[in-house]
Amino acid sequence: MNTRWSAKSLLVVGLGIIVAVSLQNEPVEGGQQQNAQVERGKYLVGITGCHDCHSPKLNAALEPDMTRPLSGRPSTTPVPAATKTEIHASLDFTAFGGPWGQTVAANLTPDATTGIGTRYNEAQFIVAMRTGKRPNGTTMQPPMPNVVYQNMTDDDLKAIFAYLKTIKPIRNAVYAGVTPAGPPK
Repeated sequence: MNTRWSAKSLLVVGLGIIVAVSLQNEPVEGGQQQNAQVERGKYLVGITGCHDCHSPKLNAALEPDMTRPLSGRPSTTPVPAATKTEIHASLDFTAFGGPWGQTVAANLTPDATTGIGTRYNEAQFIVAMRTGKRPNGTTMQPPMPNVVYQNMTDDDLKAIFAYLKTIKPIRNAVYAGVTPAGPPK
């Protein structure tokens, strides 16, 4: 009788070990790796100043409004006029005018209509950050610091993209009310 209980006990313990080992295999590791990548992306977005231009502000101290992070220029923010010799910024630092013309901060949220949503995949995002050109071929204008992103590793750019895909999608048409204008004459 003791032998039978020992065999059953060993069988139960063995099955428990098999289940525990299988639960610790790749799905958990993959999830942990993905979580680490997203956390790295969040860190990089924070230290490279993305919120400086791409997040609406709460106050004159330019504190980012984290209820609308990285959603770009609010349609209520006036766009400064382009000038030949100066760079002008809106009070919330999401719209600019200068020798290149006028620029508004893009919506970086995963909103499918107004954000990066379905307009960028990971490879397109990396190319855009390396070249300063969007998937549609248009050039990212100042003050976008393309040279900063050109020197990042692929892993860092992938991490930023992974993080951007996890934030709350916010519908915000950053070009609403903006009349496209070229550089001043």
